Amino acid sequence: MTTERYVLSNKDEWKEIRKGYFTASQVHRLMSEPKTKSETLSQGAMTYVEERVAELLAPPEPEYYNSQMEHGNETEPQAVIAFANRMGLDVNHEDFIYTSVGGFVFFVNKHYHAGGTPDILLPSTIVEIKCPASKTHLKYSTFKDAEQFAKACPDYYAQMQMNMWLCDKEFGTFVSFDDRYYNEKHHLFTLPVPRNEEYIERMKDKLLKAKDYFNQLITNFN
Repeated sequence: MTTERYVLSNKDEWKEIRKGYFTASQVHRLMSEPKTKSETLSQGAMTYVEERVAELLAPPEPEYYNSQMEHGNETEPQAVIAFANRMGLDVNHEDFIYTSVGGFVFFVNKHYHAGGTPDILLPSTIVEIKCPASKTHLKYSTFKDAEQFAKACPDYYAQMQMNMWLCDKEFGTFVSFDDRYYNEKHHLFTLPVPRNEEYIERMKDKLLKAKDYFNQLITNFN
């Protein structure tokens, strides 16, 4: 039940190896509770599992991009540098791993059919970076603690918990970056997010139930 780490040479290889796995960025879709006790997964969770199966058996659907997503992709390297400077870290140090440079990284636990890629790996911490719209960055910057973050952003909270589990890290840091603000001190927001074992155990239970449904779909379809 250990996690394996794959280092891929380009983004296309990274996308290929992720096919079929329940990923950290989407695992929040498994976390909702079903409406009745007779169901093991919610309708939303079942839909997500069906999407995972379909991407193994048919060509992928066209990816959707908008200007904000493009801005986030273009700005993330600046956010990494700003975070490193804030924390007094050297981005060139061997302990500072920016997973989009020098090979795309994907962590996989095959027993749970789960995989994920944190934005930054440090010795005891994973870091998740978002470069959102300015109004969203303002909202994120008001978060006081991980509990408030979890309620406001359950998708990102689930993503971070899964990556902490996959990477065997005790802590996480949520980063929001927007250098469009006039005052430089408003560009970077960081929030510590500790590992939540109770939440992770519930997530692992959902993953196993999703895996069972995944295997059932594959068997029935074939």
